[in-house]
Amino acid sequence: MSEWKVWYQPHDKFGRRYFSGQLTVAPGLARFVSKKETITIDNATAIDRKSVGMNTWIHVAYDAGSEARDAYFLDRRMLGWSGMLGGNDKLLTELLGALQPGT
Repeated sequence: MSEWKVWYQPHDKFGRRYFSGQLTVAPGLARFVSKKETITIDNATAIDRKSVGMNTWIHVAYDAGSEARDAYFLDRRMLGWSGMLGGNDKLLTELLGALQPGT
């Protein structure tokens, strides 16, 4: 199990509205918790990258009940510099290993 300080966005309309919080990644599960938002991902259908400006967000498509949803994450350590210096790649690898979409 690992914990990440991340920015989270529930849609692909990128701007200044995103949530800052903690992402916990464990086998078969990812949980994001912030002051205003909590999501649990246990049924990922796809995980990929989405480049927006200088950042590469990690996109997780998942099912919540019978509804398809999206989650976008960005490593926020070192004011976001950690993500640009390889943190987002490590986060992507962890999410792929833990959630194993398509299996």
